Amino acid sequence: MPVEYVVLDKGALVLELWTGAISHDEVLAHERRHLSDPLIAFGALVLVDATSASFETEPEMVREVTDLYRCSAGRLRVGKVALLVNESGYDRVRLYVSQSSDFGVRAILFNSLNVACTWLGIDVARAREELKKIRGNRSLV
Repeated sequence: MPVEYVVLDKGALVLELWTGAISHDEVLAHERRHLSDPLIAFGALVLVDATSASFETEPEMVREVTDLYRCSAGRLRVGKVALLVNESGYDRVRLYVSQSSDFGVRAILFNSLNVACTWLGIDVARAREELKKIRGNRSLV
């Protein structure tokens, strides 16, 4: 799968790594998985590294992603999301940030892992190490 994530700190922290070409269906499947993952605590902090990904989701399709939140009232586990993306995904992620705020998600787009971790209040060295582990696990597959 083009996205892998690890749940840490008893569900309070989620680190995600997105790589390669990501179809819209894969984005939706990931969001559904997040919504139903019992390991993720309500109000979780999420760090998304999508700097090596390209998303096929068109701007007009972003609403489908955030509509999952509308349909999942009471099950939304994400509290704060720090998003690291490359230039190709910037406009779509800005739409996501705007639309997800309607459901109480506090999301901000970053271009620096250090600043993203500071905003989330997490240790940047730990985040780097965990993301490195995810990358390493992918190369074994």
